[in-house]
Amino acid sequence: MSSARPPLHFILGDGVIGQAVADELARLGQPLTLASRSGPKGASPHAHTRVDALDAAALRAATRGCSHLYLTLGLPYVTAVWQRDWPRVMQATIDAALAHDAVLVFFDNVYAYGPLPLRVPMREDHPLQPPSCKGAVRASLGHLLARAQHERGLKWVIGRSADFYGPGVRQSALFVAAIERQLNGHAAQWLGHPDARHSFTYTLDAARGLVRLALDEGAWHRACHLPTTAPAPTPRQLLMQSARLLHAPERIQVLPSALLGVLKVFMPTLRAYSEMLYQNRQDYVFSSEAFMARYPDFVVTSYEEGVARMVQSLQSPSKKPA
Repeated sequence: MSSARPPLHFILGDGVIGQAVADELARLGQPLTLASRSGPKGASPHAHTRVDALDAAALRAATRGCSHLYLTLGLPYVTAVWQRDWPRVMQATIDAALAHDAVLVFFDNVYAYGPLPLRVPMREDHPLQPPSCKGAVRASLGHLLARAQHERGLKWVIGRSADFYGPGVRQSALFVAAIERQLNGHAAQWLGHPDARHSFTYTLDAARGLVRLALDEGAWHRACHLPTTAPAPTPRQLLMQSARLLHAPERIQVLPSALLGVLKVFMPTLRAYSEMLYQNRQDYVFSSEAFMARYPDFVVTSYEEGVARMVQSLQSPSKKPA
């Protein structure tokens, strides 16, 4: 990439991660465009365009002139949809990045890690032997990036996150099974062992970390763990804090496996998530030591502050503290 080329960051996906990436780039004075299939969800200070990531020609046209192409979108949490659409989305994004000599920046998770039990802690050298169908899809996307580099000269970097949490986050086990119930005055539920250590990556830290990687050519062509606070807490520790903040019952209901089997029949979300429950049944400790060693000035958000910000963002205006 020529040093004389003006930067232009194109963020494909305007969910909590995409929006946070846009906010960080704007803070740094970097020009950017957010993109999604449906258009902006509300008022936003950032430029926004509509594009369908499954339409390769439209994506290539929309990204003309970009220097960095971020893939932060999510797909419906259904295995068949992932198997059908994720390879198409990734291939279209690769082709667009190559067409404009842009670096492809992929926000990823650790679903591809395996076999079980997961290593403690998980580092970037964890074997990629996914124990789930969704994990197999995620592993295949990394292979597409590496192949495009070797065969076509693609520039890319992957930023991997643990389960994430933060302001406005609703698509997470921490919210769906627990904090959502606390918001309604009920005790939290947890799917798995509430006293096993479990790392969570704060979304704003993840976004800042992803931008660091994107702007650092020396970090490209590898998968890097995004900055995550250590030591890992237990779900019980986090949910007791959120309960106190929300004046909800300070206890956790652990759903037994037999009941989960019955509930899956009636709850599509639980059915879709069930193959990933192994992450909640052992210590799930995510190490970002390599990132912190490369960027020692990076300050991660404490769990105490992160939970407080998440809870405040999810409360109705009438229930927020004055």
